[in-house]
Amino acid sequence: MNVAEVAVRTQVSEVPFTADLTVIRRLADLLPGARPVAVNGIRVAASIRPERFVIEGGGDTPITMPRTAFQVVYPDGTVMIDAGLDQETHDSFSTPDKREPYFPEEFANLQRALDAARMIVLTHFHADHVAGVVRAANYDALAAKTVVSEETAGLLLTSPHKPHLAMTPAQVNRLNVVGYHQYHAVAPGMVLIKAHGHSADHQMVYIALQSGREILHSVDVGWVLENIRQVRGKAAPWVKEDVPAVMGQLRWLNRVLLQEPDITLLVTHDDELFMRAAETGAIGAALAH
Repeated sequence: MNVAEVAVRTQVSEVPFTADLTVIRRLADLLPGARPVAVNGIRVAASIRPERFVIEGGGDTPITMPRTAFQVVYPDGTVMIDAGLDQETHDSFSTPDKREPYFPEEFANLQRALDAARMIVLTHFHADHVAGVVRAANYDALAAKTVVSEETAGLLLTSPHKPHLAMTPAQVNRLNVVGYHQYHAVAPGMVLIKAHGHSADHQMVYIALQSGREILHSVDVGWVLENIRQVRGKAAPWVKEDVPAVMGQLRWLNRVLLQEPDITLLVTHDDELFMRAAETGAIGAALAH
């Protein structure tokens, strides 16, 4: 393969991601009000997958992938990032003879945090991110303070991730639907970043704390930090992604990892990263109510 062929192949396999941290940081100060003081996380379940499904080119070593949600704590309230999932939805990802870990006490804790939150932000339509709202007995109350993108609203209505998550137009209309081009300041110190690829509605979340610390939740661009560190995507046959878009996002996140030491990266399904962040105090391991 000559140099020109290599260049063409690279262009096809990766679409550059052009998010600008300077703009994102400015938008974090756009809305009036105090910045958040902390970010907490919770694990409500886990899937266990061979590394070869999680990281392209990986081996057979099993990787524990938690199903998480995060809580942004303000002086006067909280904002939830994603909503976890009930046990029935979690079990729908596995077979009856091979149930995977589920932590009902933690999901109950998450439900209390959702009830108490000032706002809930759903990053994309996948079941492990939305079911805690969509399946809630008090859906109407939660929907009234839940923010979704236009793309997410459309997918919840027309293409539910799981059949039992199907919603009516009236249910979707109860959500707070926002449309934006590239970035959206959703709360003081908190900016949504459009990052379609893992799904057609996928978003990342930037958080600037009062202390000056910055947190970037990459959500599901990579399932674990090693996807970002190695700039290698997922290889699970059931995952249908826009691979060139995801690869561009992984490369951008890799630059953030290497060039922005003051930014803490979060990844939805990385158990080791979650535990390390909790141990170092980067995130709290218990939700506030």
